[in-house]
Amino acid sequence: MSRFLLLLFLIIGPLTLSAQRLTEYNQKGNEALSRNDFADAKMWFEEGVSFCDSYSIDKLTTIWLENEQVRIPMRSLMTKCLNCLNIKATENDTASIARLILYYEHGIGTPESPELANYWEEQLSKLSKPEEQLPALENRLPSPKEKPTPLNLIIGYNFTPSAPYGITFGLLGKRWGGYLRLKSNMTFGKTTVDCNESGILNYTEGAYYKFDRERISRFGITGGLIVKILPWLSASVGVGYGERELQWHATAYSYSNNSLTTELWCENVTGSYKGIETEADAIVKVSKNFYLSVGCNSINLEFADLNAGIGLIF
Repeated sequence: MSRFLLLLFLIIGPLTLSAQRLTEYNQKGNEALSRNDFADAKMWFEEGVSFCDSYSIDKLTTIWLENEQVRIPMRSLMTKCLNCLNIKATENDTASIARLILYYEHGIGTPESPELANYWEEQLSKLSKPEEQLPALENRLPSPKEKPTPLNLIIGYNFTPSAPYGITFGLLGKRWGGYLRLKSNMTFGKTTVDCNESGILNYTEGAYYKFDRERISRFGITGGLIVKILPWLSASVGVGYGERELQWHATAYSYSNNSLTTELWCENVTGSYKGIETEADAIVKVSKNFYLSVGCNSINLEFADLNAGIGLIF
């Protein structure tokens, strides 16, 4: 194949190039060639190489192939031609690829390299048969988009010392999720009277009060975000509304005869908290469908309590 390319280049190449519209430097180079002034021709065609002009490169290649005595001073110039051909060959210019094969086979501007010559022969063969490129084009098609990661359902039991009955519902995707949590201690008695360590605040004339026992009413509803940090570790932060009401049982006695007049529950305002509840938890996935969590919660950043949880991930 190399002999055929060489013959094709030496015979047909100049005929096709002559049909092109020549630049001034190529015209000057041809005039110098007609006088066999290779030094002058080399100077003019070298100007075309700076633009990677194919006509100039082909003329210099012809000079190099036909005149062994001028090859030594042309080595650096032919290396420039080789660089231009490599650039054009990467753009699938078949004419430049054919010239590259000659350059690597005959050591033009570079040491002889049969391996690179064979490589470019294979590329030229592939480009001459476009139908063979169809599989390669298919391989370059973008792969189908990955299906969205399904959301995992979270259901769990949540415990705090002040609200031992809690339940958590959540959804968790590949990276982000969310949750809703309810908590209570199942004490729902409400009061209409306020008190503190000094006694009943809305004092009733004619009676005094004694405190004999207490209870706590706790309720909270929160929701927030879950972020997956590691495949087995996630973190959650939430905000909502919470109440922790300390209630005292009071017995009223008459001042006149010390007889019992009434009993009631009052809210100890110094030990009660109502308002914004915040919380944060670490969630550890201990198996495929089982998790544990631990954290803390606070009401108005005044009352704080611990969180603990256990649940399932579907």
